Amino acid sequence: MSRIRRGVAVVVALAGVGGLAAPQETAYSTVELLAEAASLPAAGGSVTLALDLRPKPGWHAYWRNPGDAGKAPSMRWRLPEGFAAGALRFPAPKLIPFGEFVTYGFDGAVTVLADLEVPSGLAPGNRVELAGDASWVVCDDELCIPESVSLSLALPVGDGGASHNTGRIADARAALPHRVDWPARFFLADGRVEFELSPPDPDAVLSPYLFVAEKRLVRYGEQSYRRIQAGDGERLRFSMQADRNAERIAGTAAVLGYRDANGDSRSALLPSVVAAEAMPAVEQTAMPNQTVAEWPAVLRALWFGLLGGIVLNLMPCVFPILSMKAVGLVGLSGADRAGARASALLYTAGILLAFAAVALAIVALREAGSAIGWGFQLQSPLVNASLGLVMVAIGLNLAGVFEIGTRLMGVGQSAVAAGGEKRTAFLTGLLAVVVATPCSAPFMAGALGFALAQPLAVALAVFMALGLGLALPYLILGFVPALARLLPRPGPWMASFRQLLAFPMFATALWLYWVVGRQLGATSMALGVFAALLLAFGVWALARAKTSERTLTWRIAGAIGLVACLLAVVRIDDFGARSASPASADSAVVPSVLGRLQPQRFSGALLHRYLSAQRPVFVYFTADWCISCKVNERVALATETVGDAMAERDAAVLVGDWTAQDPAITEWLARYGRAGVPLYLYFPSGASLASAAVLPQVLLPEIVVDALDEADAAALAA
Repeated sequence: MSRIRRGVAVVVALAGVGGLAAPQETAYSTVELLAEAASLPAAGGSVTLALDLRPKPGWHAYWRNPGDAGKAPSMRWRLPEGFAAGALRFPAPKLIPFGEFVTYGFDGAVTVLADLEVPSGLAPGNRVELAGDASWVVCDDELCIPESVSLSLALPVGDGGASHNTGRIADARAALPHRVDWPARFFLADGRVEFELSPPDPDAVLSPYLFVAEKRLVRYGEQSYRRIQAGDGERLRFSMQADRNAERIAGTAAVLGYRDANGDSRSALLPSVVAAEAMPAVEQTAMPNQTVAEWPAVLRALWFGLLGGIVLNLMPCVFPILSMKAVGLVGLSGADRAGARASALLYTAGILLAFAAVALAIVALREAGSAIGWGFQLQSPLVNASLGLVMVAIGLNLAGVFEIGTRLMGVGQSAVAAGGEKRTAFLTGLLAVVVATPCSAPFMAGALGFALAQPLAVALAVFMALGLGLALPYLILGFVPALARLLPRPGPWMASFRQLLAFPMFATALWLYWVVGRQLGATSMALGVFAALLLAFGVWALARAKTSERTLTWRIAGAIGLVACLLAVVRIDDFGARSASPASADSAVVPSVLGRLQPQRFSGALLHRYLSAQRPVFVYFTADWCISCKVNERVALATETVGDAMAERDAAVLVGDWTAQDPAITEWLARYGRAGVPLYLYFPSGASLASAAVLPQVLLPEIVVDALDEADAAALAA
């Protein structure tokens, strides 16, 4: 017992040595006062203290400005005479919605720092007690609980050397926003507060969000930003609704959360954003987020969306679906009119539902901070591999290896059994949207770019117009019997025709696995093809089970093939070496040669360098899964005509590869009102970012050369 008592005495004695203090437990948190130094410097100076707050799982604490609800951690110090503690310093917060409110806080533990000023002349060996009363609020999804505790820490006077807490506090210091001296100000205009920041490299600031430290300056539920062009370069402008104290506040601190060109999270502390009397006039160059547009602009976007959807039927991405619908379209001439109308409506419903899902996904992910756009799902190798399996399965079905539901063929009968067509029409509409996203038809670019800069209701309406345009030809054929009668009459020839249409499906699958190879490498591409082989074996074996005497054996074999196929495709990411983002690669490296062009990897810094040197620049954004992009490259950009035109101008050529998700390229697409690729820009000599010529999405050599000539002439005239 005497040894136990001595051990307890040693622990108690050590509790005040070297910054060691026992954590305090409250009902919903654990809190601890830490010191970076093992002792206080006798000659005076400063020591960093830390308040380490760890709410229980499911609860969270708040930033210095908690937003609409909550309370920031605070410390009411009780210090000896001559000591002084500075303000608490917080890491960058996150948006935490709380019902209808918007709050700023932290999902888990948070460590806030304070610098303690130590007076000189302390006697070495003495012990100094540092104490204070900490208070804070923690919330879960339903309740908010205020908590408080008294904390103390006894430190000896010595040389101020490091303690066992040095590493923890160094990590907390690294999590603090990086202090910057960017020019920053805010203005009041029409009930809104407009913040204007001038970072030295705006291209490295992606998907930004501004956390305002001063309370009651702005309302927290709404924030939009846009990039603007001024005489001294590009700026970021944030717009928020003014709160009740906006007119009385002369300045505030703020933290800018953003992602860099590599997609990594960053934060910058702007210690002083001052109020200005008037907002300067600037030239707007991009509108990634803005308020709802006027009705004429909305109606124009709806009209272009409808036209873009109609033209999308002619783009190569939709050919596989046209192959599937070809049998159904011919069958309309022999099917009953009610069945034809029902099939057309179900096909349209599938398309509209898929477009709604795509619109909601893009808007939701963008609101959550992800920089994505049209065709974003094809940036995932797993999606491409899975879609390849769908194409293989459809091809096998068309080839007659297996049947789904009512048989679609019959000699001497209707080529399309009405029930089977109704059951497949809806799913075909869903699939049509998935395979259509690698293409952007004329009229689509502006409509989609406009839609994604608008509130959800407007964005959803534009996507619905696009879907209606895609479905419109089939919808008309279903409701206009005279047009349906112009189609070929069904007959025995359709059996061979149906089998022939399997090959566009197999070709599409091959292209999708090629994209996987470009994204992850040859091993993953081979694994995807092997998964397709297993799928073919599985469905063939299950089909054999219907006619063989060994039904169970074939069913087991088929099930094994399908399970192995599933395991192969879900592991496709594990066997690949995902290529580096082009934005993070060396911009001087030539990724490929396109005809006579030698494109360099795009980066904002490289573009600025060329523009500053008064050199013409041609920029094109592409992706391996974008069929329209690849067609334009071969038909136009790779030709001698275009190559000679670029050489005559000594134009630099930059290529932005969007095959894999790249937030930097997504931001550049948004600058020019685009939600996806392709995008072609030409900057004549002396041009600025705002004066780029935007080329059409469908190119021919003559179109490219004419656009270059017109842009050069306009630049000379200016």
